[in-house]
Amino acid sequence: MIRLWITSTAIGTLAAWYSGLDPFAPYLYEFIILGVLVFGAGLLILVAGMIGSPILMLLVVGALPMAMGFSEHILQREIKPSGAFHRYGTDAPVGLKTRIEGSHLYGRITNQHARDWLRLAMVRCTPVFANGTPSHQVREISVGAGGWLAPGEGVEQPLLSSSGLLWEPGMSMRLTTCRIGSADFYADPEFKPSFTYAKDRDNHYVFEVTNTRQGASLTRVSFSCWVLNAASGSQPHKQDLRVIPLYADTTSYIVTPGQSTTLYNSELFAGRSITSCAVKEVSWNH
Repeated sequence: MIRLWITSTAIGTLAAWYSGLDPFAPYLYEFIILGVLVFGAGLLILVAGMIGSPILMLLVVGALPMAMGFSEHILQREIKPSGAFHRYGTDAPVGLKTRIEGSHLYGRITNQHARDWLRLAMVRCTPVFANGTPSHQVREISVGAGGWLAPGEGVEQPLLSSSGLLWEPGMSMRLTTCRIGSADFYADPEFKPSFTYAKDRDNHYVFEVTNTRQGASLTRVSFSCWVLNAASGSQPHKQDLRVIPLYADTTSYIVTPGQSTTLYNSELFAGRSITSCAVKEVSWNH
């Protein structure tokens, strides 16, 4: 049964890879879908072996590759970023500045790439004891997961706290060093539609999108926006927005060249406002 499970998983992985699903990609939804399918198939194969049903076992072995291939079509159409993915190591074009405020060490990352969007950066911090001895425990903190950052944009968040559970007595926040460990980028779309946006009476943001590209129909667009919470008085934060048709009961749409469509984000923005937006990814049908 274990051999059948491994064989089925290998076939499914190859089928998904051929369809575009990368099991080793860092995209979270792919990890989740792949894990559910593989372990679900393993459980069914185990059940089939216990009840002595070779038909069920063959059905599972044959269905796993089809399920993995089908999941890729859903990801590609609805969820997965359309731009080319690039992962950098310690040489990532990401700036990092740290500062201490109270009991916290803050880190601000800045996208220094000339064109691509920064999706996420991993910051590696090495605490140092007051006598200058570095700790053997390197802390990795993800920064920027709230929204994609365009070139030149930056975001700040806490990295370490002297009151945290992992902070040991004798460590010095002032001597602690941090650096970029890795960063994930997605390519900026070569062609982008034009758009305008406004908040409606129901506190939803509505986008009027026009396909200005000749020879291709627009099938998906999403935005990266700066959002301000007026009630808290805090600084704007980055947020990615997925939009769907306003005047239709479906999530899919096709905008032919020269035509426009009305899309909206289903999230309520009561007490919050968008200060600026940019197209972060698009899909085209040629």
